[in-house]
Amino acid sequence: MPRSRWELPDTFDHLLLLGAGDAGLRAAIVARLAGVPGRGSATATRGRYPRFKVLVAQSARAVRRRCGPSVGAAAIDLAIRGASGLELIRELREAYPELPILAYAGAAPASEAIAAVMAGADFFHDCSGGDCAGFESAVEHAVDRRRLIALIDRNEAQVEEARGKLAQLSGDLVRAVPGFRPLHGRGDVLPFREAARRYLLAAAQLFEGDPRGLAKALGVSYFALRRLLARYEVPYPTARSRKHGTRPR
Repeated sequence: MPRSRWELPDTFDHLLLLGAGDAGLRAAIVARLAGVPGRGSATATRGRYPRFKVLVAQSARAVRRRCGPSVGAAAIDLAIRGASGLELIRELREAYPELPILAYAGAAPASEAIAAVMAGADFFHDCSGGDCAGFESAVEHAVDRRRLIALIDRNEAQVEEARGKLAQLSGDLVRAVPGFRPLHGRGDVLPFREAARRYLLAAAQLFEGDPRGLAKALGVSYFALRRLLARYEVPYPTARSRKHGTRPR
């Protein structure tokens, strides 16, 4: 057996800031997290290590002091001393937009869980009766949710930047080619079949009553024209009467 439970005790997946008011619940959470193996613990050559390194803060003031860029996630007791847990979560979310935040409480109504998420928490865990079972999974849920939100935010920012550049390039193109209307989005690009149908429909209206003229303009035979228009569901331009200049009945 190794001298320590973990072959790599200084290695961890998450540096977790635990803002805990209740001493008993705090001790239970720390003890539970200490036994959770790291994600890479199955790699024999790497060795076993704990998933969490926990920084304990017993008051809101201590949370503010200890939180920083190196913290990978925060778990905040809604009953923490020195401030409203909800207000502390709002402060952390504003100061660290990409910080995963788990809100938890020893006993809290459903309205508190909703309020915590509205304040900026990524997940809520109920520790009623001092039971912290599943706390590590709740932290992971918070981490995953914040990671996905940050990813979406970054992608949306990139999309907006791309739209701005496209608008600028489109303006340059319009100045270079007067009268040209550039395409801005997917909605501006029609599927081939629909584009062909609209083109033939406009052409048939232009050559209304003159199918032979339409066939000549399209470069197809008079008989192929019928098949072409039928294929794209375009009404056939009935020929006018030669004698009276009206359509035959």
